Amino acid sequence: MAALGVLMIGAAGTVLAQSPAAPRQRGGAFVMPGQEGAASGATAQPQDEIDAKPALDAALAWLQLTDGGMADKSWREASPLFQHTMRPTEWLQTLRAARAPLGRVVSRKIASATFTRSLPGAPDGEYVVIQYDTVFQNKAQATETVTPARGLDGRWRVAGYLIK
Repeated sequence: MAALGVLMIGAAGTVLAQSPAAPRQRGGAFVMPGQEGAASGATAQPQDEIDAKPALDAALAWLQLTDGGMADKSWREASPLFQHTMRPTEWLQTLRAARAPLGRVVSRKIASATFTRSLPGAPDGEYVVIQYDTVFQNKAQATETVTPARGLDGRWRVAGYLIK
């Protein structure tokens, strides 16, 4: 996968962070640029390889809350970075305004997932920027971007969400 520019968008639509280059996915893990050939030998593991499944699982579980109209619970399950961008009542209003006109989700599939440790404007950490190709009842083609961040406790929680 080629390097992508990555935007992390808060629920209010403000850009929280932006990354000009991103790591590449190899199999089920993400590899930081320049690390692929750093170790010698065919079986060597790159230093910045992670298991993306927990981040993908966290994003999907969180999306299921938003799909079910559970804005309050999705806010509580989000990362502190997300929670600091708005109060729960603001998230409820924002989510309803964005999702109600679209109708229910008909299908959703992962289009891309990109790991990064640095997003300008956000603290350094571990982020996976996931883009989904989503079909809604009233919108045949949409892109949802969900950005889970790994917390200090090791759990992945959503830090950014955007629908285009």
